Amino acid sequence: MSEALTRLPTRIGARPPRGRAHGAQDGGARSAPPDIESAGASGYRPGVISVDEALGTILEATAVLGDERVLLSDACGRIATEDVTSGRAVPAADNSAMDGFAVRAADVAEVGAKLRIIGSAPAGSVLERAIEAGTAAKIFTGSVIPDGADTVVKVEDTETADGVVTVAVALARGTNVRPRGEDIAPGATVLRAGTIVGPADVGVLASVGRATVSVRRRPRVAIVSTGAELVEIDQTPGPAQVVNSNAWVLAAAVAQAGGVPIVLPIARDRLEDIRLRVEEAASADVVLSTGGVSVGEFDFVRDALDAIGVKRKFWKVAQKPGKPLTFGTLGRHLFFGLPGNPVSALVCFAVYVRPALRKLGGHTAIHHPLVQARLAVGVRKAKNLTEFVRVHLKRAGDGWAAMPFAAQGSGVLSSLTAGAGLLVGPAQETALAEGDVYPVLVLDGATFDGRAVVLSS
Repeated sequence: MSEALTRLPTRIGARPPRGRAHGAQDGGARSAPPDIESAGASGYRPGVISVDEALGTILEATAVLGDERVLLSDACGRIATEDVTSGRAVPAADNSAMDGFAVRAADVAEVGAKLRIIGSAPAGSVLERAIEAGTAAKIFTGSVIPDGADTVVKVEDTETADGVVTVAVALARGTNVRPRGEDIAPGATVLRAGTIVGPADVGVLASVGRATVSVRRRPRVAIVSTGAELVEIDQTPGPAQVVNSNAWVLAAAVAQAGGVPIVLPIARDRLEDIRLRVEEAASADVVLSTGGVSVGEFDFVRDALDAIGVKRKFWKVAQKPGKPLTFGTLGRHLFFGLPGNPVSALVCFAVYVRPALRKLGGHTAIHHPLVQARLAVGVRKAKNLTEFVRVHLKRAGDGWAAMPFAAQGSGVLSSLTAGAGLLVGPAQETALAEGDVYPVLVLDGATFDGRAVVLSS
């Protein structure tokens, strides 16, 4: 299994050597991940695993999806699964790069040439008369160069009177002419399998007459929210109720990661209700449930997954937030039981679900970009838990400074809005020191300090 696909750019649960930046690497070597049992974590239940182990388990169980043929309007951002070659030249004929006059270079070798205008060639038409010695034709950007002509004089370099154009410059052959096949030659490969289809690729495919293209299928993701306290988005919550925002947070995150979200109705805190809902969701490539994965009296998600035959891989990760995270498989289908707290659910999505969705869709750059940032204010943390601290990044000289949000509670979703990143606190540390450098996951679409972050994945 490729390490590039199973790990973030640094082993995020490891203790760094003293005197070095946290998460730094030396010649590609990595520190060993924390041993959850031997690290003094006697308070944890058996089966609690590290962040790295959880991520590796998920990606090992994730297989790239098959392909499908789609219209160009649905191809952008997808992974091409075929080579496409052009059966035509683009442009199809020599054409003008300027508005002006089509001429023979031999007639404009010297300044001041006077040529008789014999016609006009608007774009989309072909002038039937050939350009002969001493003649010219009016031409427009994109117009086909008439027979006999080999050069275009810009209109700004001419004067016309009584059907004669006077050329104020001397020009070499081919000036302002775009030759046939300049963009694409017949037989050229215009798209290769494995390419992320971008807007320019869509334009090129259209120009060679391809209305469809074969791409990797987008993962279909069913979203199941559980909880007796939840109401739908169009309902007014009572004193003991909350709007089911998690479903829409996750739906937006799924779409941003390249998946197709399917939001199902709320499942109440009854085992049979949850079982029926996850069974309904099981036809999707991925199932995301929120809530009901801890150890409370009404936490039935794990039991419901067991009841429909899901093979559970793990159900607790040594991390904060999001320790009660369940993952399992049913054939090639992936099941994630995410915590019910909004921040915990979205952090778990960013670290675990997004990479799985990206891999399903055929991408190789599957993780959020990572930067090294200097912590502006010290932060205390729980020992033996990898902690994802929500921070705001800003420029500091040639590097980055990370300022923790004041409120780090699991319900403070505003701390993950635009401009937020996740600083990765090593599991075995009890405090993150001011001035130390730590890895920070840059969340999609984030802008920091008023400037866009330009990163490589």
